[in-house]
Amino acid sequence: MPELPEVETVRCFLESHVVGKKIQKILTVNEKLRYKIPPNLNLSLQNLIIAKILRRGKYLILLFKDSKFSLLIHLGMTGYFRLNDKLNKKKHDHIIFFLEKKILIFNDIRKFGFIKIFCNDEVFCSSHLKNIGVEPLSEEFNLDYFNFFKKRTVDLKGLLMNQSFVAGLGNIYCSEILYDARVNPLRKTYSLKKFERLNIIKSTKKILNKSISCGGTTIKNFIVSEEKIGYFKNKLKVYSRDKKNCLRCLKGVFIKKVKQNGRSTFFCENCQK
Repeated sequence: MPELPEVETVRCFLESHVVGKKIQKILTVNEKLRYKIPPNLNLSLQNLIIAKILRRGKYLILLFKDSKFSLLIHLGMTGYFRLNDKLNKKKHDHIIFFLEKKILIFNDIRKFGFIKIFCNDEVFCSSHLKNIGVEPLSEEFNLDYFNFFKKRTVDLKGLLMNQSFVAGLGNIYCSEILYDARVNPLRKTYSLKKFERLNIIKSTKKILNKSISCGGTTIKNFIVSEEKIGYFKNKLKVYSRDKKNCLRCLKGVFIKKVKQNGRSTFFCENCQK
C-alpha cells in the first residue's frame, strides 16, 4: 500500500498537471471500488475548476474553485492516476475525468481504493480523517508531542504504525526510520530515553524527505501516470534485507526479520538497541 512519500509524489504530479483545469465531464466506467462511486459525481463536479490538491496522511483531497464540494481519494493498494492527451481505456479503469485538453483516469486493479465526495469542510471531519495524528513532516511532530505518548506500553513500531499517533507511516518506512535512529522496533515506547525520541523524530523527517525526493518506493504496483517510479527502493537499508549483512555493522552481522502484528519487521540486533 502506498505510504506518505508515494501519496505525496502523486499529489505533486497532479498539482503540476491538473490544478487550474476545468472538469468538462466525469465518466464512471466501473462504480465498484472499496465504496461505490457516488452516482452524482459528474453532476456535482461538472464545470468546476480544480483549485488545490492536499494530502492528509495517505489520503488526497481535491478542492475546487468557488464550490462547496471536495473529493477525498485513497489509492488503496494498486490505485493510480494516468494523464493522457486522448482517451485510451485500459482494463481496471474506474473513473475518467475529461479536463481541458487532458484526460485523467483512475485505475485500480484490486479495487481497494476509493473516491468520495463531500460538502464544504465536512471532508476534514469525516471518519477517514478526523482521528488522524499529526503530519510527520510538520513542526507539530516534535518532542513535546511525542512526550504525550511516552508512557505507552505498545512496541515502538506499533506506535509509529498507528495513524492516530502520526499520519502516513507504514511498514516500509517504520523499519527504515528505526534503523536510521538506531532503535530496536521491539522496544516498548515507555522504555525510550529523551535522546532516542529525538532521534526517531529526526530520522522520520530525514527518511521521508529522502524518499519523496526519489519519488517514493516501488515494491509492487506504485505508478504515477504511465511511469513506474520509486527510486528510494534502491536506498532501502533494512527493509526486505533479512539474512543480509547489516550495512552499518561489521561483516557477519545480519539483518533479522520478525513478525509484529502480522507484519514483517526488519532490524539489526547489533546496532539497534
